[in-house]
Amino acid sequence: MNTRRTERTDGHRPDETDRLDLDRFRRDHWRRRPVVLRGCGPRFLAPALTWSDVTALEARLDGDTSGAGVHRRPDGTVLFVNQAQHTVPELAAACHKLAGLFGWDECTADLSVTRGGGAGIGCHFDHSDNFVVQQQGSKSWRVGLPGHTSRDRQRKRMLETKGFVPSGQLPGRPWEVVLRPGDVLYLPLFAPHEGVENPDGAGEGSVSVSFSYNARSALGTHLKPLLRALAAQDAWWEPLPLDGADPERLEAALVRALRTITRPEPEPPDQHAEPAALRAEPAGQGEA
Repeated sequence: MNTRRTERTDGHRPDETDRLDLDRFRRDHWRRRPVVLRGCGPRFLAPALTWSDVTALEARLDGDTSGAGVHRRPDGTVLFVNQAQHTVPELAAACHKLAGLFGWDECTADLSVTRGGGAGIGCHFDHSDNFVVQQQGSKSWRVGLPGHTSRDRQRKRMLETKGFVPSGQLPGRPWEVVLRPGDVLYLPLFAPHEGVENPDGAGEGSVSVSFSYNARSALGTHLKPLLRALAAQDAWWEPLPLDGADPERLEAALVRALRTITRPEPEPPDQHAEPAALRAEPAGQGEA
């Protein structure tokens, strides 16, 4: 595997390789640093989406008055379809395949179409890990590292704070890379990035798909189950005494409730299930 590595975003390109090595990817890049996978697009989506596919999709979207997940610029230079796997069957199949490949419990796909040199959706950062797969045309990217986004902004993005705008701030000399059909760019969560249709291209436009895994937090995953578990603890539902709650009793009950969520007891075996030895066919039965 041919790999070129750059340790800092000092105006050079990010790491590049011509094949996807899952072990090396998880070790060196997952949630750490971007990497370009040259020519690996068919590993993610094959066959690639064509301009005819885009035209057909736009015709279907024109008849959809809900507008859910569809963003367009009035001048027609940008079309962005969020959760496009619900609209494009090929993307749904690719999401299912990639979830199995990477061990994710879900995978989503966003479709980005631009027409006009320099068109894009602006610099931002995500709370998801993204693989941008270039389908048609070319796209220029400027990218940073997760550490270029402050911890406070990471926290607000993860908590989906109301009114928060996840605009990104690139370093003074970000990494720069151009994707062409079949290329893939991995963007770690929180890494600021900006992709625009390559102004030096032939002006044919750009089509790309971002396959994403949305990060989970312990708060988002466990808060509601924890509240239900606390409701079963006497110390947390009983009327409080006039002199206030006993903090040690509350804390002990909180720990018990939390452990039921983070360390659930394994379910006992079914006592009525027929033993496997009795279900097995005796050796030699049915032989001539």
